[in-house]
Amino acid sequence: MTNSESIDHTILERQMIRGSIWTIGLRWSLRLTGLVNIIILARLLTPDDFGMVAIATMIVGIVEVFSQTGQNSALIRHPNPTREHYDSAWTVSLLLGSALAAIVFALTPITTAYFHEPRAALIVQILAFRTVLAGAQNVAVLNFRRHLKFDKQFWFSVIPSVLALVVTVTAALILKNYWALVIGLMAEAAAEFALSYVMEPYRPRLCISKVGEIWSFSIWTLLKNVGTFFNSLVDRVAIGGFAGSAAMGRYYVATDVAISPGQELIGPVVTALFPVMALVQDDREKRRRLYLTVLYWSALICTSTAVGVALISDDLVDLVLGSQWQDVKPLMPWLALAYGVFGLSSSVYTALETIGQPIVSARLQWVRFAALSLVIFPVAQYFRDLEIVAATRLAVTILVTPTLFLALMRPFDLRVSDLAAILWRPLTASLTMATAVLAINNAIPFSGNVRLIIDVALGATAYIGALMALWLLSGRPEGPEHELWRRCGLFMARWEKRTLAAAENPERAN
Repeated sequence: MTNSESIDHTILERQMIRGSIWTIGLRWSLRLTGLVNIIILARLLTPDDFGMVAIATMIVGIVEVFSQTGQNSALIRHPNPTREHYDSAWTVSLLLGSALAAIVFALTPITTAYFHEPRAALIVQILAFRTVLAGAQNVAVLNFRRHLKFDKQFWFSVIPSVLALVVTVTAALILKNYWALVIGLMAEAAAEFALSYVMEPYRPRLCISKVGEIWSFSIWTLLKNVGTFFNSLVDRVAIGGFAGSAAMGRYYVATDVAISPGQELIGPVVTALFPVMALVQDDREKRRRLYLTVLYWSALICTSTAVGVALISDDLVDLVLGSQWQDVKPLMPWLALAYGVFGLSSSVYTALETIGQPIVSARLQWVRFAALSLVIFPVAQYFRDLEIVAATRLAVTILVTPTLFLALMRPFDLRVSDLAAILWRPLTASLTMATAVLAINNAIPFSGNVRLIIDVALGATAYIGALMALWLLSGRPEGPEHELWRRCGLFMARWEKRTLAAAENPERAN
């Protein structure tokens, strides 16, 4: 009996949901610290400060992405990795981190040549040391995911983030400039490095015996990761070509706030998918059902959060960022919807990698990058308008997304009707939510935080109500609605039981 045959589909879904819950807790803990960070720093620092660090981190990130060779994914997917596999992966990571740090130093002139910001050069050189620390990190922390120990992954990620928050805010109160952000970034990198050896007793050694075996898988994962990173930067690089650091800072912060609710929910689901699906990578029916489950959760998350943020973006900016960030309001709806559409297909890449097709995953990322680049750069140079750039990202994302689903049709035995059956209820519910929120805003002239509270409450009620109504009309299929319905039934039964008990014995109830 194979490993996949011995694992029930229900158990797989529970493992994935359990992993998703831990990872959602992780991502939202990180996002909460990041949100607190932004709320405080947006009032202490200027868009120019954020733009300065955005330029530096972009340059460093372009180099650092080449360290994401997919070695961890290769080991997680490996049925029985040995010490030589772990040591070989760590050796490559260490050598890459050192080499890439040197390249970062060599690229510092770009800050002046392209971005016209010589002040960022020193920041780039300092952040190069972060690349070295990341490369030297204990490779065995991947076991947290490999063995589905998502609680350990939670603490490994949260502790450095909280430390960075404290350090950054303290530095901002003292320095009141962009150096506070730099100090926070370095503090987080140092904490991650130290914690990797504290939480995991494994001690890696230099070894290259399994490099070839690991590289045969990870080379394509590297290409995919590079494409993913470049995709996230296309519009920001285009903006850097015609605008200054302040404009880049506004666009960077707008993107971060707009995509956070959806990204911090969909990311955990995709993260939990890889190790769970790796267990049944050779069972076509189980992996098909597992992917459709993930797609439905993705649809629920992306439609509700993307449309929701687009509807409340003006008031959200006032609440979170403050008066000096008013210029980002027109960008928010476009960016929220763009990343919502992207989130629907984000699990495609992971699904292909788990079944041993990283080359297809890499190819899809680069096709998407090419499409974005060919459209966004000319649009940015011609219009020189941040809102038009954001709208262009949405348009290209909508056009490219169907091609990603087509790539899964054959390996996962999917049909267009399968995708339609998954997507139509969440899409209809999001349209219902948008109609309800826009109608109340037009009918009653609320404003500010009052309008924000009303919109959130009404939007959530409309979305959930429409979703449950459509689920009932569809014959109550298995899924999240079924579990919600069951729990509501249990709650009502307990309430009725208590009510009857109180009526029969009013003195005891009192």
